Amino acid sequence: MRNNILGGLVIFMVVLTCLLMIDDISNTQEKPPVQDTAQVEQIESETDLAVVDTEE
Repeated sequence: MRNNILGGLVIFMVVLTCLLMIDDISNTQEKPPVQDTAQVEQIESETDLAVVDTEE
């Protein structure tokens, strides 16, 4: 009985691994890298505030 459970677990893991590999191979779309840039400007009169501009 114990060998059946272990065999089933091994088969399940192999099938899961194969499905994940097929998914990775089929999704070969190259996405351009996204760079997040932030600019911090310090105002002379208010030293504890910063303005952060992000571009998308």
